[in-house]
Amino acid sequence: MHKLQRVAGTPSTYLTEIVGGKNGDRGVRLNAMVPALKVRYATLEAAYSPANIGSVAAQVWTDAQKADLLHCYESTAKALKDLKKKISEQQHDGIRDICPYCGIGAPGQFDHYLPKARYPDYSVHSYNLVPCCGPCNGMKGETWLQASGARTFINFYIDSLPTSPMLDVDIEWSVRKGKRVPIVSFNLVRPLDFSITEFALIESHFEKLELNTRYKDQAHTEFLALRDAAIAREARTVRLLLRFLTKFLDQRETTLGPLNWKLALYRKLIRHRPFLLDCLKL
Repeated sequence: MHKLQRVAGTPSTYLTEIVGGKNGDRGVRLNAMVPALKVRYATLEAAYSPANIGSVAAQVWTDAQKADLLHCYESTAKALKDLKKKISEQQHDGIRDICPYCGIGAPGQFDHYLPKARYPDYSVHSYNLVPCCGPCNGMKGETWLQASGARTFINFYIDSLPTSPMLDVDIEWSVRKGKRVPIVSFNLVRPLDFSITEFALIESHFEKLELNTRYKDQAHTEFLALRDAAIAREARTVRLLLRFLTKFLDQRETTLGPLNWKLALYRKLIRHRPFLLDCLKL
């Protein structure tokens, strides 16, 4: 889980480039809509803050207009491909290949934070395109506001995130085929420097994307990855192995940030002396 950087450039400029690539009757219709779309763009951009984005109302479009607007995103236009590439390349190298919604999969798709079915006018607005993995995109779907009007998911372009870990990892050990393996569970815990109101959005995000369960399902794979790295070090004492793993995880935190779920798991694992003993070179 990490912040995203907005792509450089004016959203309306990208809109003009995408619409400019449309031909025939659809191109004529879309070009005629551009002035109204720029007004809608200004509405979103004026409200693009954690406090105000939830107040952006949907515009009523005819079925034909909606189809044309959605086609801007659903087509394979070069201008759209270029915009997606710019958004991806705007992100830092260490996190570019990690879905911000979950921290598990690779961001091979783009989510529309304001769902494009209800906001087709924002289908190619650069602020509304969030690189994400397929599972998160599918689970989020068209959801974005709760009945109370509160938002359901974190907007990684504008929402604040804690600066300290917020996952508590519980590990129990069992022995399978003569090897010690962990049984892991994750719980979300509010950092003391983060308000209850702000944290409610994070709790909703975790619940709707079933993140604690998904992390649990991936935990064994990550346990094996850390164990392999530790064994490859060929350390002969717990002290030397712990020093190496601590430096390794400190560097990974510099790259991934403090909220990455793998780091929460790794740091809990290296506190277990039996795990460290299993990784020593005897």
